[in-house]
Amino acid sequence: MKLPLLHVIATDDVVEATGFDPLAAELVAAGRDTIALHLRLGRAGSRDFCDRAERLAAAARASGAWCAVNGRVDVALVAGAQAVQLGSGALPVEAVRRIAGTRLAIGASVHSAEEGRTRARDGADYLVAGSVFTTATHPNRTPAGPELVTSCGTAGVPVIAIGGVDETNAALAVAAGATGVAVIRAVWQDPDPVGAALRLIEVIRQTAAARQDARKGCRASGTGAGRE
Repeated sequence: MKLPLLHVIATDDVVEATGFDPLAAELVAAGRDTIALHLRLGRAGSRDFCDRAERLAAAARASGAWCAVNGRVDVALVAGAQAVQLGSGALPVEAVRRIAGTRLAIGASVHSAEEGRTRARDGADYLVAGSVFTTATHPNRTPAGPELVTSCGTAGVPVIAIGGVDETNAALAVAAGATGVAVIRAVWQDPDPVGAALRLIEVIRQTAAARQDARKGCRASGTGAGRE
């Protein structure tokens, strides 16, 4: 499974805005396999939710991107989505795996390393860990900092950092071990959402490459020291 680097969450307010469908199609076409667009809808009825998910999943398949459905494994399966994202109130990971088999990647939202290890043992393919930074979505939640990403990395599955992530701090999350980041406002509130998404993807790529280079340097140094 190749996990996309940037997970862009579309809430009710976002999808109800004029022009969402063509903008979403433009986003997944531009980001291709580096982007996942999540539908996090609380107000939509099941039929409307499924219709939106079907359109987005089709656009995602055409470009190699992901459509992820938050909380509704039934909608994800009917729509042919690529992933389902499970929050704290959703079905357990192991139950969703029994229903979906290998047809869906399963993401689990977590807030601690212990929770992350539990969800990974239950079969989650990746974790969305937060809140990493201060976020208007959860203003009363004390941010855990990039350390949460590092600690959740002990679960043995990829970690996506969420919570107040934007172009100014995404590198901190990736440097701490995140495979990628999840955002809402950093894309949708930018005057150029597609450009904002592509800039974030580039930050993630560059930071991940630097992290990898640093690891190689440490290994080479350690090997050399061991031969002397």
